[in-house]
Amino acid sequence: MILKTIFLPIISFTCFSQNSGKENLNLTFINQCTNEKVNPEFEILMPELSSKFTYEYITIFREIDDLITQYTTSIKTKTDTIYIPKILFAVGNELHSKRFNYLNCEKVCNGKETDFYKNGNKRTEGTYKNGKPIEIKDYRTSGTLRAQYFYENLTLNYKRIDYYDENEDLEEYQIYENKK
Repeated sequence: MILKTIFLPIISFTCFSQNSGKENLNLTFINQCTNEKVNPEFEILMPELSSKFTYEYITIFREIDDLITQYTTSIKTKTDTIYIPKILFAVGNELHSKRFNYLNCEKVCNGKETDFYKNGNKRTEGTYKNGKPIEIKDYRTSGTLRAQYFYENLTLNYKRIDYYDENEDLEEYQIYENKK
């Protein structure tokens, strides 16, 4: 009985701790539009609890007027510098918002827009109409094309996605039919 009273609180505390891991991070966020340090809201997705010092993905949120932008990337160490790209996806700040736009340095994307990695290679290149995507190309940090997204009627519904290998050869594709 005494062992149960000792181990039960210990097990409960270790299994259900609310520690998000943010307290031990020393991340720096740089806004590539202004080259200034920013303090955005963020959350970390850790797929493995055993990887105490390696985080898989981080999503950064920034409020711009009445829109919330988001950017997801992977981080390797607890002291990474995260460069927030110029082109970001943004949604309305109300619950279940149907408003969305792509923004380039807080301006609505219109026409052909290109964003670059810190190393100078293309990160993304897209064609937009009043913030709505028509086609977006996503590049690896090496500068090679990773994927190309084709959208339906200025919505977020895909018509087709093409995936490319490291040599920019078409590896596979997906065709979507959005029916109601």
